[in-house]
Amino acid sequence: MASNTNTDSLVIRLEDQSGLTGYGEGVPRPYVTGESRESASAFITEKAAASLLGREFEPCDVWAWFARNFAEQAIDAAPAAVCALETALLDLAGRLWQKSMSDFLGGRQRAQVTYGAVIPFAGRELHQRLTEMIKAMGMSEVKLKVGRSDDLERLASLRKALGPEVSIRVDANACWTSQEALANIQAMRPFNVAAVEQPVAAEDLAGLASLRQAVEPLILADESCCTPGQARALIDAGAVDGFNLRLSKCGGPARTLALLELALANGLKAQMGCQVGELGILSALGRHLACARSELIFLEGSLGKYYVQGDVIEEDISFGPGGQAEALPGWGLGVTAREEALRPFHLVTLD
Repeated sequence: MASNTNTDSLVIRLEDQSGLTGYGEGVPRPYVTGESRESASAFITEKAAASLLGREFEPCDVWAWFARNFAEQAIDAAPAAVCALETALLDLAGRLWQKSMSDFLGGRQRAQVTYGAVIPFAGRELHQRLTEMIKAMGMSEVKLKVGRSDDLERLASLRKALGPEVSIRVDANACWTSQEALANIQAMRPFNVAAVEQPVAAEDLAGLASLRQAVEPLILADESCCTPGQARALIDAGAVDGFNLRLSKCGGPARTLALLELALANGLKAQMGCQVGELGILSALGRHLACARSELIFLEGSLGKYYVQGDVIEEDISFGPGGQAEALPGWGLGVTAREEALRPFHLVTLD
């Protein structure tokens, strides 16, 4: 198990008796799920290792193994750890039985996908440089972080620079009250915002529901939708138009896919989010999900060289001009881990 201190990622390396390896990654976020790097490590060493190591698997066993063998509440408390472990198990299984990760996710539906850009909070000069880069790359979708006094100024400059055809959505990261959210979203009407992500506190389902009825943009849940229980509560409350699904936040590929199916079954939409600073292993998993599920309305991820210096995979899987990115070939994740990049961050070996 390794941890990259620059990104807070946990990277798992699983090895079978023949020496074949599989890799997985998760990014604990205490302020979203309550999971720290320490609690994720404890889950792996104290709970999961005893159940996983030394076990023989058949092809029918590997998908959703953690969901079948651990209580829902246990995964709720350690989603990034489970994501890393489950991804490593599926990567190893795919390499052993010659299956792509996309096969586990339902089969590849498309050979190319389009990612959107994400603009963080930034000063005027940096915001301008990022806008110019996004325009030069021909990106068709952009998400802007909001929740400051200059939101409208930054949004106006973004719309003016990119023109009317580019889809712009905003992410408030739960910073507004419902009254503030209503006023702010209404003030954004001239800029044709497509969606608003997590405008109010995660637990304010009534506020989300009232906004959904009052404004035109889609209302998407992020911090409110980390677990199946939270997703069901959002559906019962009629609180949102869709979910922002992040593989690490949601507890790995099996649970993320289950949340997607739950959304679709209830007439909701879903976008694929990512963890800022995630490494190539988690980005590769996101690529397979994006290629396997064309129902996803927006895609984030594969930021690679734009956000991370010194990745842990050999391949550069960052999206290119227009946000375009190809499906990954090969078995398992289809990427090659750089063992030397992981070595400095080694924490523990479990046999």
